[in-house]
Amino acid sequence: MTSSIAETHVADWLTGIEESFAAAAGAELIEQQIVLTGEPVLLQFAGAPMFERLAPGFEHLVDASRVSPALTLRIWDSAGASAKPPLPEVPEGPRGAVYYSADGPVQVAYQPGLQLLSALDKERQLGWFWCASADVLPYWESSAPFRQILHWWLASRNMLLLHGAAVGRPDGGVLLVGRGGSGKSTSALACLDSNLLYAGDDYVAVRDEGAPAVYSLYCSGKLEPSHAARLRHLPAPSIDGDGSDDEKAVFYVQERYPDRTCETFPLRAVLAPKIGGSKPQILPLEGGAALRALAPSTLLQLHPAEPEAFGRMARLVARVPTFAFELGPDITAIPGAIDRFLEDLATT
Repeated sequence: MTSSIAETHVADWLTGIEESFAAAAGAELIEQQIVLTGEPVLLQFAGAPMFERLAPGFEHLVDASRVSPALTLRIWDSAGASAKPPLPEVPEGPRGAVYYSADGPVQVAYQPGLQLLSALDKERQLGWFWCASADVLPYWESSAPFRQILHWWLASRNMLLLHGAAVGRPDGGVLLVGRGGSGKSTSALACLDSNLLYAGDDYVAVRDEGAPAVYSLYCSGKLEPSHAARLRHLPAPSIDGDGSDDEKAVFYVQERYPDRTCETFPLRAVLAPKIGGSKPQILPLEGGAALRALAPSTLLQLHPAEPEAFGRMARLVARVPTFAFELGPDITAIPGAIDRFLEDLATT
């Protein structure tokens, strides 16, 4: 949904946002610098609760260089005595309703049902993320923090944020695409019990210009609790599912498999997993079918969809080989099938 975020001038609104963050950060400011798509990004957390809830997903990308950041994110909540930021006056609507507004270089998304605010000033390379309380953040925010802000920022840097998993080797890997329940996360997390590298299970960044490459954003993984029980090599979840149909268990791969996480690898192929078959098989798939597996979930989950996103995804699957991936009943056989496939690609 689109709505006017502030009736006052955007500069006045941003002043109120900065004052709210400063009030929250007055007691404690925790900074962590990371590298995203090769660029230094500074995360500024107002207090330990927000840091503990949102920082673990980036643990594999921590950067000690302290060079000048290409982007700074300011992160806080209004627990305790912290002041609320100026919030848009919009109807609450459904729990997941998102109101979006843009004024020049400033983009804002607000979810009143969840009390989440994301904003980015592309001119100043400065972003803000606010929630009512770190204690009630939904699991998907902990597993993929600041996804909305990164969607805008990556687009401004000619990168795509895609709904997909990615695993591979230093010389190249695969992007796993498909709607929820297709087997992306299960396949990616199964590969932790192998020599393959893990770039993400749900969202990754992709450079589609020049030589295509995948970039990791998060070291988290999330699965329905019943599916997680089938992958016995996984650690106990850091955030456990509550048993409901829409709640997932969240794992941080860096905690258990720091040698499996990676920052980037060349993109060699796009695989569309499909549950079924008698054994893992990777079969040719026409690009249009791969695009149908990739585009809808990516476009529907990010606000707003970038005008050029669909065309860029279409060009990506036209340039990169695309395949269907029948998973078979044995999860432990998935990593070997992907590894042999990548070996074959490297020798052809």
